[in-house]
Amino acid sequence: MGEQILNYVGFIVLLFVIAVSLFKPVFALYLLPYAFSLSPEIIVSQTAAREVTIRIEDLLTVTLLLKIFFDFLISKSFPLERFRKNQFFLPMFLYSFVLIIATTLGMAQGYVSPASGFFFVTKLIQFFLFFFMFLYYISDKKDIKVILNSALLTMGIVTIIGIIQIPTFARTTMPFEGESYEPNTFGGYYVLLGSVVAGLYTHEPKGRKKVIYALLLAAAVMPFIYTLSRSSWIAAGFALITFLLLTKGLQRKVVIFMVLLLLVLSIPFMPGAIRERAEFWKAEEGFGRTETIGGTKFDASTSERITRYREMVDIFIESPVLGRGMTGAGFIDGQYIRVINETGIVGVFAFSYLFYAILKYLYSSYKNTVDPFVRSLSLGLFCATIGLLIHSLGASTFLLVRVTEPYMMFLALLVGYDRMTEGEEKVESHTVNQIYIYPYLITAPVKSRAERT
Repeated sequence: MGEQILNYVGFIVLLFVIAVSLFKPVFALYLLPYAFSLSPEIIVSQTAAREVTIRIEDLLTVTLLLKIFFDFLISKSFPLERFRKNQFFLPMFLYSFVLIIATTLGMAQGYVSPASGFFFVTKLIQFFLFFFMFLYYISDKKDIKVILNSALLTMGIVTIIGIIQIPTFARTTMPFEGESYEPNTFGGYYVLLGSVVAGLYTHEPKGRKKVIYALLLAAAVMPFIYTLSRSSWIAAGFALITFLLLTKGLQRKVVIFMVLLLLVLSIPFMPGAIRERAEFWKAEEGFGRTETIGGTKFDASTSERITRYREMVDIFIESPVLGRGMTGAGFIDGQYIRVINETGIVGVFAFSYLFYAILKYLYSSYKNTVDPFVRSLSLGLFCATIGLLIHSLGASTFLLVRVTEPYMMFLALLVGYDRMTEGEEKVESHTVNQIYIYPYLITAPVKSRAERT
């Protein structure tokens, strides 16, 4: 009885949120960061390959798209200036087009179930729709700051849940993942959010906010480690190395390097589960399909991925140009194997072009912009992108809803903010205030009375 009451209350609240979103769309944008990470998955159907679920952000997406459609139909208003010269439209369109063509051909050849192919392609295109919806509805910097704060508050909530899970769960995972939980998703989420928070921390002039960012990062360490996701650990390491290479300030680099070194050296003294996961080269006793490379035997999980990489060659030879379509090559736990086997050479080109455009934009924004917010978010997203591309070696990272949705949101926030400040001066080489080049670990030192005068 109590569960039914909760379901009714939840349904009424959801209807209220959808109704408000129709009249004030930006309200839905404020809620989306919470939905990305905290929304439960509702099973609505079942295909041969997997369950079909919907989440709260799916309903909000439909609401916002309908609002755009009716605005255009009734008032003929469509702010094209917000999309003009958008460098991501072409690569996103090309990748979506390749997915549709490859999956359609896969259905015709019998490799792809129509239902599975349709839902997977729709989900990938929805990720790009999130990007353009945020760009469409964001109208001022206040909206961006509210949405960003919502994302950081959500990170705090998720971290608390992760800390609570440590004594009772074998591995930490995202909330509301049901029985088929995936710690790799939680690890990828932390690679993204941790990089973004680190970038914000680096260029934040206010001591109070720096403390908040530092606490967020510190609190996330243990839940992240207890995901026991080796792909995520390695990805975080590459994101951190990228951070060190891009930023200036010897003091900060030394401290971060020492922390990284301390974590690596402390592996032998960590709890047994963490130590065993870190020592991935050790094969499990009695496991028959152990892969060996250069005399080194790998454990079950790593061996399975190596096997799939070897099988990829046979599938690629059969369908080299457009692959077999989404889900046409079976279950693959690796982004690059999926791209090659499901979309072929054409898909590899489209995927590479998309992330080349993203990395080029992020690097240019960081190097050529004086605005501290743009620099901080572009730095964080650049490091996150490098980390997630490494994470993709052991996971289908850019198919993970709880990773890709906030990633596209952050990218849209940066592009939107950059668009609002495009009239401000940009220079190739510039001298930034010292507080931005050499940020201190918590707060800047207090100036003497003589320096203030």
